[in-house]
Amino acid sequence: MSKNGLKLAILCCNYTNLSDREDFLEIPVNLEIKRFPCSGKIEITDMLRALREGAKGVMVAGCLPGTCHNGRGSERAEKRVLGAQKIIEEIGLESERIKMFFVDRLDGGDFIEKAKAFYKDILNLELKEREKK
Repeated sequence: MSKNGLKLAILCCNYTNLSDREDFLEIPVNLEIKRFPCSGKIEITDMLRALREGAKGVMVAGCLPGTCHNGRGSERAEKRVLGAQKIIEEIGLESERIKMFFVDRLDGGDFIEKAKAFYKDILNLELKEREKK
């Protein structure tokens, strides 16, 4: 599939995703993947920066609750995602453009399936936005 001009950002814990760009070829978007030592290190500013730099959606991925190598990193990330969602709602964007996903550590298949589902959600938001115009 060819790229459709849509850009998505994936901010993730290094332990949740060791996939390469080739693993995401079924997702026809410009994909930016940024890995962090832990999802608990992902800040609200990182999510907002991705949107400012052209991403139409930001997927934040962390370890399943209780499996984080840093203890509660995924829980911190989830709270920050909620904070970022409130901010973008206040400026008129849909909160669904930033979403938290919990994935099995080092399970590339689970990660990629969740990325595909997120892509479809963002594509639907984009189509609805175009229909309004």
